[in-house]
Amino acid sequence: MLTVNVPDRLTDKINGFARIVCQTPEEYLIELIEERIEHDSAYNETAYLAKSEINRKRLDRAVKDIRAGKYEVHGLINEND
Repeated sequence: MLTVNVPDRLTDKINGFARIVCQTPEEYLIELIEERIEHDSAYNETAYLAKSEINRKRLDRAVKDIRAGKYEVHGLINEND
């Protein structure tokens, strides 16, 4: 188990945000950390893909298309399972 000492000022903010989203402070922090890890993983994956010139060009084209509004919105593959 990990124990972290959190300053009172930050504890008050955490408690406030947790109340807003109807979670305990612990639930809120765990969710926040999980989201950060997923976010960082996405950046790491993109950096890995960008090592290849072909993939980098595909990623650049995809970003340009999205910024230009050229994309389709659809559900996840297993969304209705």
